[in-house]
Amino acid sequence: MLRTNKRIDERLTLQRKSNGELKKRKEASLPPGNADEANKIFDELWEINPVLSLCCQMQSLTGLRYSDASWLKFSDFIASDGHYFEHFDLIQQKVFNMLIHDKYENVSEAQAIKSSTVRIYINDAIKDVIAECKVINGESEYLFSNKRSAYQDEQNVRRERPMSVHSASEHHLNVQKKLKLDYPLGTHSWRKYFAKLVLDHNGTVVDVRDLLGHSSLNSTNTYLQTFEEKLKPLIQKIRL
Repeated sequence: MLRTNKRIDERLTLQRKSNGELKKRKEASLPPGNADEANKIFDELWEINPVLSLCCQMQSLTGLRYSDASWLKFSDFIASDGHYFEHFDLIQQKVFNMLIHDKYENVSEAQAIKSSTVRIYINDAIKDVIAECKVINGESEYLFSNKRSAYQDEQNVRRERPMSVHSASEHHLNVQKKLKLDYPLGTHSWRKYFAKLVLDHNGTVVDVRDLLGHSSLNSTNTYLQTFEEKLKPLIQKIRL
């Protein structure tokens, strides 16, 4: 009897090829391996645009996606009397829009808000980033307003806004090339770096899930599988 290859990935690949569905997947961005490497990247981003560097630092301290972190306001962190809140809740754009528009049916706005809300805790490191933002953007509503991204609205009023994710990604790619990093660097690297920091400080996978605002551990596991720098050395030690 002729034996055939029963590997599932082989069968699925052949099916997708025959259906014309096989596309090259974008390589997932990865986090810096350690604090020294992260700080080198922050410094390079600072040379390009200080506000972008500060935004990425905020991502590393909160775990927010660039689409959420870049639109943070001073009022999210600081009350009208000048004191800092202990925390605030934020509705994640990607999750909310996915629930309302894309994949799910019969999800109410209230349910989408509940499922997409994540709590951001404010610590001293976050306050340090905000202090630097005040020096650069103290007159703006947003922490990470980018002067070059400003526009005139319909009333001819100048409105400031953050750098687009496309521009931010291009700058990350340039830094990746300059530092000759052997992994893809992108804006999402900092959300993953936050997850790595939580684990490095004895947090659990459940802690990472809750702090990132994931709905399940399945989503969190896809992040943890990217941290190959911890897995490769383990394999190198194995001998028969």
